[in-house]
Amino acid sequence: MKIIISIPIKIPKKIFKIDKSFSTKSEITKRTVEISDAFGIGVDEAKNFVIFKDFTVDINPKDIVYITGESGSGKSVLLRELAYKISSIEDFGGVIRDSDLEINQDEILVEGVGKDTKDALNILSMAGLNEAFLFLRHYRELSDGQRYRHKIAKMLASKKNTWVMDEFCSTLDRITAKVVAYCVQKVARRQGKTVLVATTHDDLFYDLNPTIHIEKRFGHDVHVNYYKYEPRDCSLLKEIIIEEGSIKDYKKLEHLHYRSASLAFTKRIYVAKIKDEVIGIIVYGSPYFHLKARNYTLHQYSGNVTKDKMAIINRDFLRIWRVIVSPKYRSIGLGVKLVKDTLPLVNFPYVETLAIMAKFNPFFQKAGMIRVDAPETDIDKSYRKNLEKLESLGFNLDLLSSKRHNLMVIKKLKEDQVEELKRIIHKDFMAKKFRGNSLLKLIDQGNKDSMAEALKRHRLNPIYLIYKNPKFKDYPNPLISYV
Repeated sequence: MKIIISIPIKIPKKIFKIDKSFSTKSEITKRTVEISDAFGIGVDEAKNFVIFKDFTVDINPKDIVYITGESGSGKSVLLRELAYKISSIEDFGGVIRDSDLEINQDEILVEGVGKDTKDALNILSMAGLNEAFLFLRHYRELSDGQRYRHKIAKMLASKKNTWVMDEFCSTLDRITAKVVAYCVQKVARRQGKTVLVATTHDDLFYDLNPTIHIEKRFGHDVHVNYYKYEPRDCSLLKEIIIEEGSIKDYKKLEHLHYRSASLAFTKRIYVAKIKDEVIGIIVYGSPYFHLKARNYTLHQYSGNVTKDKMAIINRDFLRIWRVIVSPKYRSIGLGVKLVKDTLPLVNFPYVETLAIMAKFNPFFQKAGMIRVDAPETDIDKSYRKNLEKLESLGFNLDLLSSKRHNLMVIKKLKEDQVEELKRIIHKDFMAKKFRGNSLLKLIDQGNKDSMAEALKRHRLNPIYLIYKNPKFKDYPNPLISYV
């Protein structure tokens, strides 16, 4: 097979011209001669097949290019040619193809991208991998859809500005394919990337939302359409119904939440469904009676927690206890929709939540809740100083949630250092949680396993967010402190 490529010498910088054909000449065998005789082809004659003839397309940085067509029509050929030519143009910022990615099957997701933990979680979350359990899983343990999202994370981490993907989403079920297509274009546009994908599937047009659609047909027949980008939600959101649910619905998705503790004092449950499938859930329950951030932003609720004060807080506040979205539907805005659509339905003056993931995925804020960062208290300062003391004793604060790590350090401590550790735990490092608890008694007796367990349970400092229901006009707006 002989490949013929015609590359024009002088063309405008961002207009790409493709002329591509190949010639074949069959070997002489009994069967090829019989075919030649039957169809009058001429076994000795070379045949020239034109795939692209004088084909031009105008591609600019940040474009999303969607190449579709039947199998064997030349999509992959076009994708390779465009990637090759784009790679030599500085404006496109380098090219990375999904086939270039080499991923160790034993790679742990949070270890595979980013310069540190925070950077890794940010990259993984942007790619739609924003579940606590997923961060700790190996690549080999992921579903096909999750592996695709991890490839997106890898592309983000590569710092290349042009992403090229062949057979795009071809191995995925069509719902997952739409989610991934939406995720790819959303991340690419947020980061200013150029994307070129090729696939036989033409059902991704809406969710990929391309600026250029190239339809490749057999021979050299090819059509190009250009579009002005207009933001839009994932097509699947139109199919989703949100309605009241029950604890039975919650049980269907409970295993997907990183905190499996049972719910107490549940007041409202709403579910998101596609047809009869529960794909998301939000649970509202009773509020905490003492919250530093609430006291800071709404002074009238601060002070000693008396029986009357508890009754007032229960009357005015509802807390979001859980928001769970099925992994298949993450990153399309379903979490935002669950919160935004149900906040007005609960009919309370204020709705609040505490969330660790809000540090990395601001979907509560996108739904209309406001983040509040209260000033550091004396208790906070004391806790921070004790963390510094732990660090001086040899503890890695990033690994404090690992009992095994804590035990390794404790076993190396000298007697006076162990006594210092006891004082840290007693003073304010979770002392209230363990006061009167058998675990604290074991710590007093010098039990190193109990000390390691106590350190493992250190507080996580979640983000506080609040929503003021506009229906309740007589209630004051929260005082806001932005980060």
